[in-house]
Amino acid sequence: MLFNFQNINYTLGGNPARQINLTGSLAAGNVLVVRGASGAGKSTLLRALAKLQPCHGEAFLLGQSWHHIPPPVWRIKVHYLAQQPALFDGSVADNLAKPFTTNLGSKHKFDPDRAKALMQELLLDEKLWLQDAQTLSGGEAARVAFIRSLLIEPRVLLLDEPTAALDEAARSAFYKLLSRWLREPNRAVLLVSHINDYHILPNVSFIDISPA
Repeated sequence: MLFNFQNINYTLGGNPARQINLTGSLAAGNVLVVRGASGAGKSTLLRALAKLQPCHGEAFLLGQSWHHIPPPVWRIKVHYLAQQPALFDGSVADNLAKPFTTNLGSKHKFDPDRAKALMQELLLDEKLWLQDAQTLSGGEAARVAFIRSLLIEPRVLLLDEPTAALDEAARSAFYKLLSRWLREPNRAVLLVSHINDYHILPNVSFIDISPA
């Protein structure tokens, strides 16, 4: 099993009466869609699995417990992409290169040609390369953040409403790229989406979330 989590337990809004407890697993090449009402804790689950949100329980990547993997390394391998992605001051190119200015750079090297190719796949004009990232539209920013996530070579992507700001053409391009990414060895996706447009993805299953 590529990724599994056991008894991930947390409360919503600090209210003990609104408690979540979930167990699930993901084989390589698979997609797990998290379903639930608004406010049910779907985004919180993704943040918990990325070790960005306190919780009880345990998660495993290729059989290795998250307790034995340093949090910064875990967050590269099990990578969370928020619905409102954070872009830094500087150009699009600066933002795509940002992860490689940290310790990650000792293992991976920023490849601007690959970054530009991914931009083209996601229907982003290459002219955006030197544009101030703070001037991007919501859809452009979402796609730039997604490319940045792919460039660091995660094993598991935790995607929170990744297509909410995209038009139909951009959503189609996004899912085609994600489907191709999933065909690489040891890749899987946990997905939260209120838009039921993920039907083209392979091997989709569902987990329902609701307070106990």
